[in-house]
Amino acid sequence: MDTGLVVSTIEEDDDPAVTCFCVTPDDESLVVASENRLLKLWDWKNNTVTRSWKSIHDGPILEMTIEQTSTLLASGSSDKSIKIWDIDRKYWTHNLKGHTGVITAVKFHPEGVWLLSAALDLHIRVWNLQNSECLACLEGHFSAITDILIDPLHTDVVISSGRDKVLLVWDIKQKEKLNTIPVYEAVESIIPLERCVNSEIGVKSKDDLHVVTAGSKGALRVWNCATRLCVHTQKLPESLTDAAADDSETALHSITQAFAVKSRNQICTSNHEHNIQFYSSETLHLEKQYIGNNEEIMDVQLFGSNEEYLALATNSVTVKVYSLADFDSDCLYGHTDLVTTLSVSTDGHLLLSGSKDNTAILWSLGENIHDMHKIYRATGHAQSVSSVCLTRLSCSAMLTGSVDNTLKLWKGPTDDLTDSPEQIYCTQTVLAHDRDINSIDMSPNDRLVLTGSRDKTAKIWRADDLSLVGILKGHTRGIWKAKFSPVDQCAITASADGTLKMFDISSFTCIKTFEGHESPVLNVCFVTRGMQFVSSDDDGLVRLWNIKDTELVKTFEGHSERCWALTVCKHTQNRMVSGCANATIVVWKDVTETNIIKNREIQEKSLLNQQELSNLMHEKRFHEALSLALTMEKPFHTLTIVKEILSEETEDVLLETVSKLDLTQIDVLLRFCVEWNTNSKTCHEAQLLLSQVLQIHSLEELLQLANISSTVEGLLPYTERHYQRMSKLVQQTQFIDYTFQCMRLGEQTSPNSTV
Repeated sequence: MDTGLVVSTIEEDDDPAVTCFCVTPDDESLVVASENRLLKLWDWKNNTVTRSWKSIHDGPILEMTIEQTSTLLASGSSDKSIKIWDIDRKYWTHNLKGHTGVITAVKFHPEGVWLLSAALDLHIRVWNLQNSECLACLEGHFSAITDILIDPLHTDVVISSGRDKVLLVWDIKQKEKLNTIPVYEAVESIIPLERCVNSEIGVKSKDDLHVVTAGSKGALRVWNCATRLCVHTQKLPESLTDAAADDSETALHSITQAFAVKSRNQICTSNHEHNIQFYSSETLHLEKQYIGNNEEIMDVQLFGSNEEYLALATNSVTVKVYSLADFDSDCLYGHTDLVTTLSVSTDGHLLLSGSKDNTAILWSLGENIHDMHKIYRATGHAQSVSSVCLTRLSCSAMLTGSVDNTLKLWKGPTDDLTDSPEQIYCTQTVLAHDRDINSIDMSPNDRLVLTGSRDKTAKIWRADDLSLVGILKGHTRGIWKAKFSPVDQCAITASADGTLKMFDISSFTCIKTFEGHESPVLNVCFVTRGMQFVSSDDDGLVRLWNIKDTELVKTFEGHSERCWALTVCKHTQNRMVSGCANATIVVWKDVTETNIIKNREIQEKSLLNQQELSNLMHEKRFHEALSLALTMEKPFHTLTIVKEILSEETEDVLLETVSKLDLTQIDVLLRFCVEWNTNSKTCHEAQLLLSQVLQIHSLEELLQLANISSTVEGLLPYTERHYQRMSKLVQQTQFIDYTFQCMRLGEQTSPNSTV
């Protein structure tokens, strides 16, 4: 939770969708229920299934809770029944029937002998687990009951919440309703607060029970159950203030679930957009947020003083912002339709977003991403805003391009838009292209504007009055991106025809064409101070190009679908971020200088080792020389040392030297032997070393070597060939010996025969 990194993923191949899950109170196991009505108990720390069993329910399990001792599990299903399970023995101990609707909540009583349940029949039932009887049936809600809370101090008191916008307080022993608290929103979860005075959230008495409600308004609220009053309402971010007026259950900011994280003194919530927030239990201030689903990423921008934050335009009405340090995140609410394009000011403190709601919104960064507020909304386009751009040298103007084919220039009276945001207005409007404007870029000196369109052309305009300067032609299909060079008087365009073209902005002619993409090119960014550029395409590939020789340097494979979004760190240009249609974000780091330094260090170390190796051989310190050669993985030097030992010493010396090597070095030596064994000139040394290794080490020790399998496979064929050759040679030598003996015998019998 501190770093935002995924610790473990609980999944199995071909597993159906998960309908419900819960963690045991001892935090050791996780129970997961699936659509196939199978229950699995996971050891989530080791990512293994310890138990699995059929639930016997006639429908999917929708609610689960575990008793405090982590031995009993209660499951509520859409079949209107509740089952109590012995987790260790995997069988059900109770089958509770009585509800006439889908189960919506189950809760064990702290005393352990009761179970409380709620269903869509709008009844709350209290069950006696000793005899499986229903002790009470409480009626009072007029809409779905969403949560049940048992007073930690007075366990006879129960509070229930529902989508009928009220909290009901019950006495389960007396089977009567004690109080009704109108909360004026559909409540999804209730959380008890500790009985202590906390004036910051309105808790002034430690004797009264205070609860936190979470629901359709998207704000946490503190209620005094004794006085029935709301004593504190969480302050929403400024970007969410307008959206909070929509308190429907499907509003993106509406909270769908909330619970207390006592170990961290936090309250965790999830909303309709699948985002997870962590609030302080003492102040209800947002401390961290994780965004659950990005869908298709349309644009991405780095912003902040050191470009430490990331802004995303996705298939959502919100702009999603991240902290790259710990993946803390937030959502900027303001648009009413999908956000499609983003732009960032040079200082990184202003963010401009364009949307299909025909508007553009300028946002300002405060102390962090949770302190961003809306400065101005630019309205005037007749159709979707498809591209936006902020001026580079100052923040005194912004440009917007639309599907209505118009280009608009917006200006304020000062360089700092935050001084008087209400005076920002549209100063120029031109019918720029015949089709959608896909891209806008500002020249480094803020004098020229470059637009790219689906009409296959890019156009250059004067920034002060939007008068046309020139038209860049050459593409056979629409242009997705157009960018000015940061150092030269040229511009580059990326097109759906699969090519990139560089144009001279003084003569408006194409000077270079870059070919290599096999699908439409969607984005392009300059890197290495304008000497290179990167491009992304419809196949999800990111390519790095040299401008001078038009050569493709490298292709990066990090995405499986079309890569719409691409941006480069403007300050250092050592980091690149790309996003694609499958909601994947990849952060790339330029490691060119790191690799150069690393290679230089490796070369220096190699030279030092070679010099040391030469010194050791000259001093006849063969064991140390052999160990160093094996560590450096130098086959030639190792063979030279072996031959040197055999020429100046005996095989016993070589055996002693080999016996001092550890198993890692033996593994390397055997790999060298595989190579030497293939050559008739060096096979003798290889076979000798192999024989000595087999004498020194047992079979069990050799089987522990990392590469023993491939080593044996490499040694066997040539060893058999050498054996056959030597066997044939032995036969030939025996024939020579036989011939020689026959010749000697002939010489001895020849005088006798003459006589």
